[in-house]
Amino acid sequence: MLTAITTEFVFQFMLIFARIGAAFSMFPALSDRNIFMRGRLTCALAVSFVLYPLIKPYLPKYSENFSILVGLLVIELMVGVIISIGAKIYFWSLHTVGQIISMQSGLGAASFFDPTQRSQVAIFTSFLFIITTTAIFITNTHYLFIQGVIDSYQSFPPGEWPEISDISQFVTHVINDSFILAFKISSPFLVISLAMLVGSGVLARLMPNLQVFFVITPAQILVIFGTLYIVINVLVNKIVDAISGTVNLSLV
Repeated sequence: MLTAITTEFVFQFMLIFARIGAAFSMFPALSDRNIFMRGRLTCALAVSFVLYPLIKPYLPKYSENFSILVGLLVIELMVGVIISIGAKIYFWSLHTVGQIISMQSGLGAASFFDPTQRSQVAIFTSFLFIITTTAIFITNTHYLFIQGVIDSYQSFPPGEWPEISDISQFVTHVINDSFILAFKISSPFLVISLAMLVGSGVLARLMPNLQVFFVITPAQILVIFGTLYIVINVLVNKIVDAISGTVNLSLV
């Protein structure tokens, strides 16, 4: 009797851990490589233990059929990725924002090695990643991730395959909306850069012997930094709101 209870507990706990672990591996901030692997694993295990009494009524019973057990684990892993991939896409839209700002400021060639991505990224991209990650924890958005995992058991009961058409439609909507949001956020920098280019063109016509770009480039960098200082609060809030909103959207 005790063996059966232990086996069922381990099986149900593994189902919870599969969904939470897959979700935590994709959620922004929680999946940051600055958080060492054992720390993320410990966090996922701790959350799984805490949520087990709440989620236990939704879990299926243990089965002796190995193929059924593997199928349930695969479904849980898929659901964990589904409820977190939207937030990750919005977070990665900062790549587009940072690249646009870098190009408009004249610092497009300046790159920085980001250890979290293990690749060269634009300076503004790395800065936005750090600021947004900090804002996610400050605004307690990471708690919404855990709440989203709990609510997902009502939208995606264990053992039931999600509708592929709904998943593809959701991912398409998030990708489209993330690009639109990125260009909306970048619009002040595009407008200011266009105005400065028009001004430099007029100046070049008035003073043909003047090295226009030699004079304009420092001013352009200064103006872009000043614009970023003004709009950084709105920029980060828009991204954080989109990340928090997509968790609930994925459960609809």
